[in-house]
Amino acid sequence: MSENESSGWEELLRNLLGAEAAEEMIRAMRAQGIDPTTMVGQSLPSNPVAMQSMMRQMRYLMDSNEGPINWRIAHDIAHQKAWGEADPKISSSEGQRIRQALQVADLWLDAATELDPSPGNRHAWRRTDWLDETLDVWKLMVEPVAINAARALSETLTEQMNDMSNAGIGDLPPGLEQLLGQAQPMMEKMSAVVFGSQIGQALGALALEAYGSTDVGLPLGKDSMTALVAPNIDSFADGFDIPAEEVNQFLALRETAHARLFHAVPWLRPEMLGAIQSYSAEIRINTDAMRDAAAGIDPMDTDALQNALSGQIFGSDPTPSQEKALNRLETLLALVEGWVDTVTHNAGRAYLPHLEQMREIMRRRRINGGPAEQMLATLIGLQLRPRQARNAARLWQVVGAERGVAERDALWSHPDLAPTSDELASPDDFLNNRDQRAQEEADIDAALDQMLDGTLGWAEGLHPGQDSEGDAQSDVD
Repeated sequence: MSENESSGWEELLRNLLGAEAAEEMIRAMRAQGIDPTTMVGQSLPSNPVAMQSMMRQMRYLMDSNEGPINWRIAHDIAHQKAWGEADPKISSSEGQRIRQALQVADLWLDAATELDPSPGNRHAWRRTDWLDETLDVWKLMVEPVAINAARALSETLTEQMNDMSNAGIGDLPPGLEQLLGQAQPMMEKMSAVVFGSQIGQALGALALEAYGSTDVGLPLGKDSMTALVAPNIDSFADGFDIPAEEVNQFLALRETAHARLFHAVPWLRPEMLGAIQSYSAEIRINTDAMRDAAAGIDPMDTDALQNALSGQIFGSDPTPSQEKALNRLETLLALVEGWVDTVTHNAGRAYLPHLEQMREIMRRRRINGGPAEQMLATLIGLQLRPRQARNAARLWQVVGAERGVAERDALWSHPDLAPTSDELASPDDFLNNRDQRAQEEADIDAALDQMLDGTLGWAEGLHPGQDSEGDAQSDVD
């Protein structure tokens, strides 16, 4: 190893561990005949300019985060991916066209639902706008599992650092074990970089597919807004032999229907996000898969950092509480998708000649698994799918036809009134079963009232103090 390379590696260790800890580690390693270059299986650049560039990159990676995910890295990588596919500014005329489509959609929905319009502003987004406006919600969903995964990755990386430092020697030299413990913050930052890179790649890919703030079935936007991603809805319209304006209006109708629902049903958003967080917090990490992923990580190789966790690192068997959370989430997703499908059909059938064709396109997209489902499966091992969405649409249609729009929408007024997973299995029997249950509950309430009044078991029309003929009983001495 050349003198320049040796000094380069020493400088690298100082940047990673700090001057004092690095100097002590270098002295201890040299005393045992350990070459610091074995810490990373890659030669350092010989060009001073390249070396300085590498150091700046390392400082940026290590100093730009707090917590289990480096969100600054995630943001930058996601933006780069969106920009790489071209993300031109939206012209004033195009922005006006999209806002008008959202406004028209609200007018159509007034005749199809009792739920009030969302009061938020209407937006035309670029892909990078979608990233910036939805990032906070993605943080809520993926950080719980990242805490567990980051801890496992950090421990794995520390173990590998110990193994490399101990290669060819017996006992650790005095003080080296303590110094390796001081390297733990660096390992935590390294794992945060890895997860930030992976999430940035996933969000960047999703930004190329998303149509608006709610098309994934989850409320990703802020302040009850409605929005469409202009370049993505144009690309979607180009793929079918349907007039572009009709496709845009259809997507605007779905976005606006979602927004109405999440605005008018205040318990729905926290219930859905809470189910995801409950599921994520208990995800168990496959330590063997984590070890295999960590083996390919090189802090100088940004591609390795971005791809290290692309494999399956999550345990396969969900816990009982995870199964409960997943069932609740899938039911809510189905109810949301079914309701949106029903009201958009009722609102748009008089105006959109190709409505049935577009509905079927969206149904196939849902069955095949959209980009959001694929992203969450990669990031937190969650198969996000509204498995009974078609049954839910049928249920909402039956209730609206037999009891009216007001009673249909009133089922959203409380979580206990919303249809259950079991009820979605038989949508045509929903009303009969609910009526029967209501009658049974009424009978129980009546019996309880009689018990409290002391009249339980008395013939109708009689009460305590009367004989069977209805005459008042007299006291008998």
